[in-house]
Amino acid sequence: MSEPAQYEMPTVLQRMSDAINGHDVDTFVSCFANDYKGEQPLHPESAFIGLAQVRENWTALFAEVPDLRATLVASTIHADLAWAEWHWQGTRTSGSALNMRGVVVAGLRNGIIAWARLYMEPVHDQSSTG
Repeated sequence: MSEPAQYEMPTVLQRMSDAINGHDVDTFVSCFANDYKGEQPLHPESAFIGLAQVRENWTALFAEVPDLRATLVASTIHADLAWAEWHWQGTRTSGSALNMRGVVVAGLRNGIIAWARLYMEPVHDQSSTG
């Protein structure tokens, strides 16, 4: 029986983190397969297939949140499955805060992401409630 595929550092997740923090859309898009399938099970209307939509979404996000920072809180990759907990923060050009946390479960093919299910939601700031 062969051993599961192991990915050398930087993993695709670390490359994604570096690309987000560097606002490097080309490197970010290179983390995904051409036929990438993106799903948000809590928001099924947001599902899509393909790199063009990845590029469009993240180009818009980098423009809307010029100081966007991503923290890869925890992650693991085993064989062709990746799990990552993320924290995304920044300030939108409108002045409002972006503060999202959640988990992304992804299927890998040849060391890049073939599909992903995003469970990212806004953080509700409890300090502003009385």
